[in-house]
Amino acid sequence: MDLTVNNSTTAATLVTVFAELQDGRFVAKVMPETDVPYTPYFENELDQVIVYIAPNDEQLQAILAALNERRLPFGDLQNYGAAGGGTSTIPV
Repeated sequence: MDLTVNNSTTAATLVTVFAELQDGRFVAKVMPETDVPYTPYFENELDQVIVYIAPNDEQLQAILAALNERRLPFGDLQNYGAAGGGTSTIPV
């Protein structure tokens, strides 16, 4: 199933921080771009990516489910999003 998610816009640059944790789970947090830390955001993370998408809660849960069920490769997240608006279609 494909999920259409809004990309970030220059008027309100929200990003989604995704991380893979040491226990194999994936977590995410939507936040303003200016709040993204220069250090790991989540405890016990192995890897972190910042994606220029602004999903609602339901969309974020669908993306996380796809990651945790290994239907969406973590490395593919960087293929989605943009800071100039529009949408991204993510296979969940």
